[in-house]
Amino acid sequence: AASELARTPGKNVTFSVTPELEPSTPTRTGRVQFVSTTPHRLRKRMTTPSLRSDSDSELSPSDSEEEEEENEEEGTPSKSQSSALYKTPAKKSKNPSLVEEYFEAHGSSKVLTSDRTLERLHTPKLDRETLFRLLEGKSSGYSSEIQQLHSKHQRHFSKWMLQLQLGFSVLVYGLGSKKALLEDFRVSHLSQEIHLVVNGFFPSITLKSILNALTSEVLDHQGTFRTPSDQIQYITQTLKDNPDLHVYLLIHNIDGPMLRGEKTQSALGQLASLPNLHLVASIDHINAPLVWDQCKQSQFNWLWWECVTFQRYAEETSYENSLLVQQTGALALSSLTHVLRSLTTNARGIFKLLVQFQLENKDNPSYTGLSFQDFYQRCREAFLVNSDLTLRTQLTEFRDHKLIRTRKGADGVEYLMVPVETSTLMDFLEKEEGD
Repeated sequence: AASELARTPGKNVTFSVTPELEPSTPTRTGRVQFVSTTPHRLRKRMTTPSLRSDSDSELSPSDSEEEEEENEEEGTPSKSQSSALYKTPAKKSKNPSLVEEYFEAHGSSKVLTSDRTLERLHTPKLDRETLFRLLEGKSSGYSSEIQQLHSKHQRHFSKWMLQLQLGFSVLVYGLGSKKALLEDFRVSHLSQEIHLVVNGFFPSITLKSILNALTSEVLDHQGTFRTPSDQIQYITQTLKDNPDLHVYLLIHNIDGPMLRGEKTQSALGQLASLPNLHLVASIDHINAPLVWDQCKQSQFNWLWWECVTFQRYAEETSYENSLLVQQTGALALSSLTHVLRSLTTNARGIFKLLVQFQLENKDNPSYTGLSFQDFYQRCREAFLVNSDLTLRTQLTEFRDHKLIRTRKGADGVEYLMVPVETSTLMDFLEKEEGD
């Protein structure tokens, strides 16, 4: 390139590169001979150092590229390189960025939320009966498919019985209520066997009530136990002494809120490990398997059966409050009704006597409850108990179910009362008398 320039006559052009942002920095100059193809007007401008900004420059892109190529040949930093070497902080823009605009718009301390709540409706809440009536009117369009699923699961009942006899426990899971399915299994295969049904979704179900039902109702034990461990030991020894005695325990929702505790699951696992006590249970919570560790899994010895039914959880959720339902005594009434159905006839009679006496004194502001001696006398006259020990045993079960409350007066006498509203008790008594 140098030899070609030497052979070609041309004009001398002198130029200097001066950083426009750092005028005090020494500039580097260079002399290059080349054949000019640039018009004289633009060539004259190139020879003069320009202090204007890039936006004000009238140089064409082709001229700028030629200038950069010439500087690269001589080793002089180009305009873009020099601007990269000498940088100063850019001036702050007058217009805020998008991020700043966002925080300025949303940085107000006043937070607005939606006010579209149930209270704004003309009928914000319904009574329980109206809600159930509306829900019942919406019949499913897939009733035939649901019935086919139910019939499909029923074909496995004989397999369940075989697996129970072989020492396994049957666990039913899947979307939809399994209560009707397990009830069909009980009617068809357990009606002639000794069995106990436990509704784990009851809000007042306890381990003690399950053990009391096993010892008193199934094994006909008369008396009390000091601790649940004594009851489990008695059940274990009794079933061991009677190997031909087979007891079937059917638990709806073994993952219920009142049965998820460590002690309760451990006790149920001990019962399930007995060779002649057979357990059938259902779960509905998605995290139910986390209740059992490796030890409990070995005790239960589960066989998992997926039984998708797509049926409504009508009875399982009947104890839960809803935002669409007025807070009335329907929940307490439903709890009372379902709990008393699991008790004996005498127990229901004892509880109704206490409710009747409390309603008789509903207008008495100084009423603090019925004393134990007076209550015992009334129960004796109704032929419901034969000793005060039997009555105290029944009262213990009432306390476990939170049906009664006891307190001692200033004279040291024990008083009993039902911690339920008077209107709910009246509805309960009318329902019981109607049945």
